[in-house]
Amino acid sequence: MKTTKLAQTVLLSDGNKIPIIGLGTFLTTNKDQMTDLIRTALNVGYRHFDTAKVYENEVYIGEAFQQIFSEGVYKREDIFLVSKIMSNKNEVVSDVIRQTLKDLQVEYLDLLYLHWSFTPPSDQLEWNHKPVHQVWAELEEVQKKGQTKSLGVSNFNVQGLVDLLSYAKIKPVSLQVELHVFLQQNRLIEFCKRANIHVTAYSPLARYTEVINNQVLNNIAKKYGVPVTQILLAFLIQQGISVIPKTEKSFRLKENFDAINITLEQNDVEELKKLDINHRTIQPATFQPFQFIPIFD
Repeated sequence: MKTTKLAQTVLLSDGNKIPIIGLGTFLTTNKDQMTDLIRTALNVGYRHFDTAKVYENEVYIGEAFQQIFSEGVYKREDIFLVSKIMSNKNEVVSDVIRQTLKDLQVEYLDLLYLHWSFTPPSDQLEWNHKPVHQVWAELEEVQKKGQTKSLGVSNFNVQGLVDLLSYAKIKPVSLQVELHVFLQQNRLIEFCKRANIHVTAYSPLARYTEVINNQVLNNIAKKYGVPVTQILLAFLIQQGISVIPKTEKSFRLKENFDAINITLEQNDVEELKKLDINHRTIQPATFQPFQFIPIFD
């Protein structure tokens, strides 16, 4: 049954609107569970769904949405669908997008991100990177064709954004980065505000063990009578930052979504700000073959 409780939306600089909370699908690759997961999320109130080519689940997501749309309760226009592509020199962006749309079984995306500012070398250290200015020009053509409503970038630092803004004919409207109480990235957030770039947080819940054992978080959660996860999400949402927590558990879907109902008192916000230790849970420098490239330095 369709819920009447939906998350608020944020107006992007191009006039489109993005829901403040969405469902991340990284590592969600169980074909049999995908339809039930998305249907449950929709019934809870989610409208923002985030995927990427490299997640290797777009076919399953497409099949899930088609099944759900056929039931007549929801339609494509109800969904804010997001995907991401890499800057691979061996690929033509238009071909990649054509395949993404085919896999997702839709005619357009609501938001398309350039996933990283570079493509790492292959296992043989053969460089596959296509310069961002070339990829962005191709992405602009994708938007002009109506294959995506908006364009954005992911995992860019301030320097990368400054460079992109210097030549982009169509400006990025959103930046997706890792963001949580332990990695608040205030300098980056402030730059995005000045540049009118919306911010979406991936991994907004950080790591479970770090969160569940933190006394400050537990004390604040106890004060509001909610799970710690809701405090983490509310902290970001209250700043106008979209969040895309991921889960495959139905009860967690609602638990996370209910963070939109929490308003933190300013003294609690200040306590949460003190938890920032510039700690990344996703660190490409530890991955092969990213390790030689200082992406975030």
